[in-house]
Amino acid sequence: MSNDAIPGEDISRTIDQIEHTVRTILKRAEEYPQVINDLDRLMDYYLPTTVKLLDAYKELDAQPIQGENIQKSKKEIEAALDTLSTAFEKLLDSVFKEMAWDVSTDISVLHTVLAQEGLVEDPFTKMRP
Repeated sequence: MSNDAIPGEDISRTIDQIEHTVRTILKRAEEYPQVINDLDRLMDYYLPTTVKLLDAYKELDAQPIQGENIQKSKKEIEAALDTLSTAFEKLLDSVFKEMAWDVSTDISVLHTVLAQEGLVEDPFTKMRP
């Protein structure tokens, strides 16, 4: 993205977080193409809008005189980037949703089989008086 061209620790940290999260989402999509359908909005709207906001911020930040409108616009972009960072993290979490369900199901089945074979205590037996 535009992180190298934009000074400032807070905004740089936010941009780094967005970059890392988006890279992780795209890597997941590369490894598991079935999640690609869930990423249409990311590719068609969220990422282009993020780049547009970063380009606008870079242009505003480069102005020699930082008037009230420029400062206000920069603050709005910073807030929008914070919101986008949170949204991208939630999107990443949703990309792993099916995997989490599969893991939970596997663990439940494992506990049931182990209990049936007498290798662990059956949780339903524990509840009986």
